Amino acid sequence: MNYQFDHFGVPVKEKKQGMIYYPEFKVWASDYEKDPLRIEWFFFEEGSPMHPLIQSVSHVCYLVEDIQRAVEGKKLLLKPTFYQGYHMAFIEEQGVPIEFIQPPSGA
Repeated sequence: MNYQFDHFGVPVKEKKQGMIYYPEFKVWASDYEKDPLRIEWFFFEEGSPMHPLIQSVSHVCYLVEDIQRAVEGKKLLLKPTFYQGYHMAFIEEQGVPIEFIQPPSGA
């Protein structure tokens, strides 16, 4: 399995200017592609369906070619989900959330 670093996600207690809202997850997120260190800041609204570990512990995200293979045999925090053209999932590894993203074919 080849893991390519994509971003580092950090939950925060207050919204930051310029965050984008994702109503399906009740979360506000910064655009990590505009950050020179690829840090994504998250603010979760009350009632967010995201796992509490994702809401409270920073995570690293990797791009993968096959998301099903990446999560096979792992403890899922968010099962593979198709969202805005990407497949994404979260696992727990030694108490830390890890995100996987499978970009669209040809991306």
